Amino acid sequence: MIRFRSLLALLLSLCSLCALADPAFYRVNKGNQQHWLLGSIHAGTPSLYPMPHQVERAWLQSRALVLEVNINELEPAQLQGVQPLTQLPAGDSLQQHLPAPLYQRTLQAGAQYGVSEAQLAPLRPWFAALTLTQAALAGTGFDSQLGVDQHFAQLAAKTGKPVVGFETLLEQLGYLASVGEHQNLMLTTTLDELPTMATNIATVMQAWQQGDEATLITLLKEEMAPAPLQQWMERTLLAERNRNWLKKWPSLPNESFIVVGALHLYGEEGLLAQLEQQGWRITSVTAPDSREGAHNAER
Repeated sequence: MIRFRSLLALLLSLCSLCALADPAFYRVNKGNQQHWLLGSIHAGTPSLYPMPHQVERAWLQSRALVLEVNINELEPAQLQGVQPLTQLPAGDSLQQHLPAPLYQRTLQAGAQYGVSEAQLAPLRPWFAALTLTQAALAGTGFDSQLGVDQHFAQLAAKTGKPVVGFETLLEQLGYLASVGEHQNLMLTTTLDELPTMATNIATVMQAWQQGDEATLITLLKEEMAPAPLQQWMERTLLAERNRNWLKKWPSLPNESFIVVGALHLYGEEGLLAQLEQQGWRITSVTAPDSREGAHNAER
């Protein structure tokens, strides 16, 4: 199970304050196919770069970049499809979908983090939750433009390296919107977590930077979030998306540099375990002996 703070970590995936450690980084190979796999964080600080030398070396050797979504090529049709997923129909408003106490809490949080009632009014409850989370993130000192995925996407654009997306922007938003009937619960839990965001994500940040697989797996098993959100995240945001990505794995360009959210790597439904079951050899490239429960360097 997963605490909701880990959902925020998955969606925003902040970086660690521990700049000297190495994040978990893997080489995966099968037959004559070889790729590198890095768990992503989607916001950071300048001190995050350059990445550890093993990561930088693999990047130079790679022939393509694979991301959850190819953020370098967002087609107009995708952008046009965002509004129906994230916003309510014309004439509808957030207030009509929330109990009065929850709506007032939402407005209070908006006022605290610089999001006006006019900005919140057209949003679906799940997207209002993410909007408030993003606004709160802005006050933590981290920058989404310095996230690992953005970093390598920018490098790919500069060097002309091909970029492949596991899913489209609309597909990714569709997964998030699938919280459906539980989106008021998602908003409520978000409001509960926002005041302690910096504290709550500290463990996730440090675990990522240190490549601490055991701690990340523990986060996946914590039973501190409402059950419907736990189930939705585990089944849809993680397991279902992992299965869909694995279907596309055989068609990836050889020697791809793959960057996905760190929590997609671990657990029984994680990419590492599923790839191993499919006959891929997993080699931990960065300091495997420093992580309790990590994959062995040769497996």
